[in-house]
Order: sequence, then C-alpha cells, then structure tokens
Amino acid sequence: MSLGWLRLTVRLSRFELVAFGGAIVLLIATTVAGAVWIDSLRPPADCLGGVEAAPRSCEAAMSAWYSAQGGVAGLSAGLLIFVSFAAGLFLGVPIVARELERGTSRLAWSLAPSRMRWFLARMVPILVALAVLTFVAGMAEDRMIATTRPNEDLANSFTAFGFRGLLIASRAVFIFAVAVVVGAVVARALPAVIVTAVIAFVGLAGGTQAHQEILKREAIAVPLDKENFDGGGVSGAMFFDQKFVLPDGTIVGWEHFGNGGVEPYDQDGNPRYPMVAILVPGERYRFVETREALVLAAGSLVALLLAGVVVSWRRPG
Repeated sequence: MSLGWLRLTVRLSRFELVAFGGAIVLLIATTVAGAVWIDSLRPPADCLGGVEAAPRSCEAAMSAWYSAQGGVAGLSAGLLIFVSFAAGLFLGVPIVARELERGTSRLAWSLAPSRMRWFLARMVPILVALAVLTFVAGMAEDRMIATTRPNEDLANSFTAFGFRGLLIASRAVFIFAVAVVVGAVVARALPAVIVTAVIAFVGLAGGTQAHQEILKREAIAVPLDKENFDGGGVSGAMFFDQKFVLPDGTIVGWEHFGNGGVEPYDQDGNPRYPMVAILVPGERYRFVETREALVLAAGSLVALLLAGVVVSWRRPG
C-alpha cells in the first residue's frame, strides 16, 4: 500500500475521520478529565466503608461525589460509547458504497492494480484508525469506572461488562465490518446505514444473549451467609440467581416452593435453607472478555472477506 493511496483514502474519508475522530478524542479527554475531577471529590475511606458511625461530613461529601458522577463527567462517558459505535457505522458504509453510488467505481477500479488491492487500500487505514481510537476510548471508560468504584479491582470484575476496555473497540470494529459489506452490497449510503444499524444491533444483542447462556452454564454456586449476603463476598462477579440448598444437597430455585410446599423463609424473614449465589467469579473476567473479543474479531474478519468478494465480483457503477 503506497503513501499515495493512503493520502487518497484519508482525503476521501476526511469529513468522517475529522468529525468522528475529533469527537472521540474530545470525549476521551473529557472523560479522563471528569474521572480525575470525580476522584478529587472522593470521600474519605470512613465514608466509603459503610461504617454506621461515620463522620457527619460524610453526607455532604458523598452527595458531592455522586452528583459529579451523574453530571457532565458521567454524561461524557456515555456519549463516548455511543460515538465510538456510531463511528464504526459511518466510517464503514462509505468505503465502497460511496464509489458505487457516485458512479466513480468504474474509473477507480480501472486505475487500481486490482480491485482487492483497491479495497484494502481504502479499508485498512480507516480500520486501523478506528481500532486505535476506540481502544483508547475503552481505556478511558475503564478509568472513569475505576474512579466511581474505588474499592473494586476492575481487572477481576464484570462491572459494566461489554461497555469498557477491549470490548468497546471489538464492537466498534464489528459494526465497521458489517457496514463495509452492507455498503458494498446495497451500493447506496443512506439505505446501507439503516440496514447496518439493524443488522449490527440484532447481531450484537443476539451474540450477547448467546454468550450469557454460555456463561450461565459456566456459573458456579457460592454459599451466601450474613457476611456476603449483600454481595460483598462476591464483589465483581457476574450474578445470575440466588437458590436454596435442600437437606439432600439439591439446589433449587424459587419455583420449587410455588406449589404449596414449605415456604423458603420463616416468620422472621430468615431463609429456612442455606442459600447460594449462582455466578461467574470476577477472576474469570479477562478470560471472558478475551473470548468475546476473539468471537467479534472472527465475525469482523468474515464480514470484511465477504466485502472483498463482493467488490471483486460485482459490476462497477
């Protein structure tokens, strides 16, 4: 890929790159600055430890801390996720669709050494720029969440799973890949944007649901007692359900007591049987994150290969 092809690609996609690249960079800076600001307002450890006899100043300090999280700083983190995904959509569609829609593909493809080289020259620089920007965006989201959960080890926590760290970039790249192939097939930008949005939403939602089912099968039962009944003993885990352990060792859910049997709680509200939480421990976060990222990468690769096949075989203009 020559420097001339790179310049041409950047020039053709200049508006999208400047608009979305600038927006992502601005939101990254705002999110990180907001995280630093929120961190500066963090209440003392006595206020965060849940101590009953906390100092009176804790109420004001906690109020200011939570207000900061729900203000502009928190809003920028949400916008950063939205713009990262939107960038994948609006950067991907025009790569092939714009040439076909304008009727310039015949000249472009006749001048290029091959259609596949033309496609790679148009697609790869945009893909790299998107992947780098959205990866940094994921790191900024990590920074923000770490600020709002100071006592939690995010490297071993499913908090905000899928909307921070590596998976921000993985999902943005997947949307980009779908946008490229839909643009190549539909050959018109606006319809391709609409179709891509629907396919990407269904694909990501369906993939997330399928992964949840896999994780449910991998979940383990963790005993709950007075010390960890509120989740403190399973901090960072992906929680699915609470169940009861019968005297014979059978683990049953609430539905077991719905047919006129013994109530699971006594008159004081205490469970009659030991309880367990069904969850995936936070220590498996990195493995689960990497697995989903690899699946998304495989889907992205398949979509981009399909787009290359479409470019190679379709009629120009």
